[in-house]
Amino acid sequence: MGILECIRKNSPEVQQAILDVQLLLEDLASNEAIAPHEDIKPSIWDRLSTLTVEEQATLSATVNGNTQIEGKEMEKRNTLPNLGTKRWMPLTIAASVLLILSLASNILLLNYRERDLEKMQQAISSNQESLDKLKDVNERWQIIQRPSVETITLHGIEKYPEAKAVLFWDTKTSDVFLSVSNLPLVPSGKQYQLWAIVDGQPVDAGLLPLSNDHSMVKMHHIDKAEAFAITLENEGGSLVPTLTEMYVMGNI
Repeated sequence: MGILECIRKNSPEVQQAILDVQLLLEDLASNEAIAPHEDIKPSIWDRLSTLTVEEQATLSATVNGNTQIEGKEMEKRNTLPNLGTKRWMPLTIAASVLLILSLASNILLLNYRERDLEKMQQAISSNQESLDKLKDVNERWQIIQRPSVETITLHGIEKYPEAKAVLFWDTKTSDVFLSVSNLPLVPSGKQYQLWAIVDGQPVDAGLLPLSNDHSMVKMHHIDKAEAFAITLENEGGSLVPTLTEMYVMGNI
């Protein structure tokens, strides 16, 4: 009881919870009350109207006696402590408060669990993405380590001396992978395109992603080539290279 009173005095929320529970119990008692049957009142009046004078006197004395007894009982109740009420009221309040606190704590725990679950799902998703990327890089690393793979460095031309890209070409499987080391950011509406020079003619070898990602990108299969070059074209690519927009080139 001391702990409950301490919490009650120092916490307006608990005080309000106790009042709410008390009002709820009162409403419950009122709602569950059973009204007397409508036929009872007429029956009582009919019975009283048929009583003799002696019976009425006896009934009156009985009622008066009972009234006096009830009055004394009420005085005792008002003067003596109601042990039953005082005994159970703290337990009722304590149980009600504990129930409210338990429900509140369960709601908080549920919210925390939902947040933890969401964070865990995000972590799992992030880890899975990292694993997928690591797996992809490892597979490509295994590819470029093949004896049949040639490494070709594409150097920047005179207009773009700092530009650079590295190409890995598997002459056996015709796989081509491109790693952009240093190319200017792609302007809006433009896209880099790789070309293979085959028998002196440019052949489309694929478009670079618009994300400016410098990781290794798999391009089109090229069976044979004399050189490779990268040009800047309109977004979506071109059928022929724009030679004035060439950035890097490398001979085999």
